[in-house]
Amino acid sequence: MGTPLELGIVVMLPTAAGFAVLCAIRAFRWLSERSRMRHVPPPEPIERLGVNLRRLRIQLDATENQTATPAKGLRVRAVRAAYVDVLSQACRRLEVSPPVVTSGRVPVTEIYRAEAALRQRGLDVRETAAH
Repeated sequence: MGTPLELGIVVMLPTAAGFAVLCAIRAFRWLSERSRMRHVPPPEPIERLGVNLRRLRIQLDATENQTATPAKGLRVRAVRAAYVDVLSQACRRLEVSPPVVTSGRVPVTEIYRAEAALRQRGLDVRETAAH
């Protein structure tokens, strides 16, 4: 038989190997997250934000004015949420306070306020495209 020291090493070896594997996995995840954080995509050009805002605004108006549409309320909420998201991005880019959410919804007055503030900064979201 071996000495108590050898027995202790044999018993602790699998635990130490498992600990080393877990540390290696955590280090790999940490390094991959860190490298991902370094790559920050460039902000979307304001012209593209304007095009998206006008497109979503036209789509929102069309969705709100449709009649006899199945799940109209759900469609309006979805398009409005997309519009408010892009509107908020444009507000942040042009240093305007974005629409404020009140009890889970964005009031139409907040949308109008943000649109007017963007219009003063040179981005008119209600402009129609020339046909």
